[in-house]
Amino acid sequence: MLRRLLEAYKSYYDVSAPYSFEGQDFDGFAEFHSYGEKYVLSKKAKLWEVNAHEYVFFKRVEGLTPLNLAEFLNFMTHQALKKVQPGPDHMSSDLSLVIITEHMDAHAEQLVQKYRFRKTYGFFGVRGWSDLRLAVVDVANARVVTNGAGKKMIKAIQPNINLGLHNNQ
Repeated sequence: MLRRLLEAYKSYYDVSAPYSFEGQDFDGFAEFHSYGEKYVLSKKAKLWEVNAHEYVFFKRVEGLTPLNLAEFLNFMTHQALKKVQPGPDHMSSDLSLVIITEHMDAHAEQLVQKYRFRKTYGFFGVRGWSDLRLAVVDVANARVVTNGAGKKMIKAIQPNINLGLHNNQ
């Protein structure tokens, strides 16, 4: 399942597997960088330019509990946040975590669905923002559970896990 997900991400992302960052080991990692600009008549007369990024961490665990979920979320909101470089043309950098588990605790599921994280950079976010997207593939119950920001990830995950998963919104 993880191999299929990483192969699907390779179409648009730079993928590494396995991957280590800030002392934490992951089963895979994917990153995407986008650049846009608008100019008038010539490229010298640039009106604006923006950079958008996404960093996706993949982790397999036997069981997801509130305790290990809290550890993963702490890593994502502190250490993984170091991936973000909010320069003058930075628009957004999404941090995404895909957890593949054999069993998910009911309380952990509630925490996943309710979790929200957004960090803004600069005064009133003039240097952009970062959102945390969270998706859990619950193999035992054949479904994908996400937080609000992670719902966008279902289209990339669901077709590639080959379990006939149902979206739990």
